[in-house]
This record gives sequence, structure tokens and C-alpha cells, in this order.
Amino acid sequence: MPPPVDPASTPPSAATQRRRAPRQERAQVTVEAIFEAVAQIVATEGEAALTTNRIAERAGVSVGSLYQYFPSKEAIVTALLDRHCTQVMRELDALLAQALHEHWPTEQQVRRYVRHYLQAFGGGPESERALARLAWRQDERAALLVAVRGASERLALHLQRLARQQGLPVPDAAQLFVLTRGVMGAVRAASLEASPLLGSAELEDALVRLCLAVLGLPPPPTPTGTA
Repeated sequence: MPPPVDPASTPPSAATQRRRAPRQERAQVTVEAIFEAVAQIVATEGEAALTTNRIAERAGVSVGSLYQYFPSKEAIVTALLDRHCTQVMRELDALLAQALHEHWPTEQQVRRYVRHYLQAFGGGPESERALARLAWRQDERAALLVAVRGASERLALHLQRLARQQGLPVPDAAQLFVLTRGVMGAVRAASLEASPLLGSAELEDALVRLCLAVLGLPPPPTPTGTA
């Protein structure tokens, strides 16, 4: 007689995997619908309209189903913003890797990074700007603040690398602190104030000039929004 089989040690059968996959796919679709509902409500109705009942209604799910994935409205917002920050960090890392691989001129590297940062944390269409304002209002959360600050500090590390490559004076810790907090502060203020400067070439150019000044490089000759 063959020895008894421990079910816990037996790999799932193909049939079991097929049954599980649709459940996982449905769960992902539901979570995406909830996230999209939050974005739509914030953009069209304002943050005050964000309730679990309203989110569930907009997402097309029951409140009970929503609570299966998130224990509260705050948990939904936190998960959405954390996902956004993680995605932005990946995009910025890819951008810097492309810049190094393709040997972009210094100004182009700085400008493309600043532009992406502005777009991710302040600009874009109104739906994205509304979410950015929500994110900045949540920045007392340590995890979110670290994520946003990390995107700024990636730029600082990149500027250090550029300085060494080009034989320029390497910015010291104080200069880099002022730079990262200056970039963060400017974008945060523009976002929370719904400034008309968001999406403008003027704001982008001012931040590019700030970065180039830290490197001891001359500013671009004229304000421009193109790379």
C-alpha cells in the first residue's frame, strides 16, 4: 500500500490553478475599479464626497465586497497613493538609466527628470492633479513622505554622479538638502494652491535652473518647456 499523501505538500493541480486564477483576476479587477472610483470622485465631487458607500457605488461593487479588500476609506487612499509613489520611483529610475545609457546632455537629463517629477506629483489632467493634492495633504504619513522625498533624493544622487563624471565640484550635503526640499516644497505648494504655474514651462525651467545652479552650471539661455 502506498504511503498516505500529505495534502499540504502536494502541489495544486492544474484544475485547482484554473479555479484560482479567475478569483485572483476578479480581485484585481475589483481593486482597480475601487481605485478608479476614488480618482473619479476626488476629481468630480471633491474629497468631502469620499465615503466607503460612495466609493462602492461608483466602483459598482457592494459595500460588503469593498470591505473584503479594504477595512476603511483611509486604507483605500493609502493603498492608492502608495502604489502611485512606487510606480513613479520605478519610472524615474528607468529614466535615469536611459539618460546614462544614451549619454544625454546634463541639462536634458535634469529637465526630463524635473518634468516627470512635476507631472507625477502635481501636473497632468485635473483628475491627476486632484489626486496629487490629496497625496500632499496626506504627507504627514511617514511612509508616503519618505516615498515622495525619495524621488527628490534620487535627483540629488544623480547630480552628484554627474558632477563627478564632468569634473565639477560635488554638491555637499547642505546643498543637496536645500535642493531636494526646494523641489519638493515648490511642487507641493503649487499643487495645494492649484497654481496656474502647474504644467507651465516657467515652473519647469525654474526648477531646472535650481538644479543646474547646484552643479555650478550656467542656466539655459531662455525658458523652454522642451527637452
